[in-house]
Amino acid sequence: MNRNSAMLLIIFIAVTFFGWQRYAKNMRERFTVKSIPVNPVKNTKLEKTRAELEELAEIERRKIKVMVEHDNRPETNTYPMILDASKSFDPDLGDNISFKWMQTSGPPVNLLPNLRSGKVSFLGEPGVYSFELTVTDDYGAKTTITKTVQIAAEPNLPPIVDVDIRQGSELK
Repeated sequence: MNRNSAMLLIIFIAVTFFGWQRYAKNMRERFTVKSIPVNPVKNTKLEKTRAELEELAEIERRKIKVMVEHDNRPETNTYPMILDASKSFDPDLGDNISFKWMQTSGPPVNLLPNLRSGKVSFLGEPGVYSFELTVTDDYGAKTTITKTVQIAAEPNLPPIVDVDIRQGSELK
């Protein structure tokens, strides 16, 4: 190989190398995903609806849900429930607290032993019940909360029918 051939080979390799580099750069630019700034259009009506749905979902999650147990007795459809606020306290040490329960919705029930107890119970039929509890300290400071209880009906599946058909007679 003479000197001119070697020089031509080096030039050919250099041109090929730099041409390949340019080609690779073009391909990267061509197929690179570019971020495009998006300015979302605010739909206040949609945002309001979404907020309402989220609030309803949160209310539903806070409900205490129970089901009347299947006891093979159709005449029974109640479920005993306890509302226990006896762990309530006043952060001001030494202050006494008092309780006042009030049913705000649902089929009427008797809260036992009385509406001023920290722990009450009732026998509920299927339905949704809401109770408001106000806890008051000696100074008149009070906190009121609402608790909702949903009692589902006793589960009862329909009978399953299984009929065999065959040739023959049961008459004898």
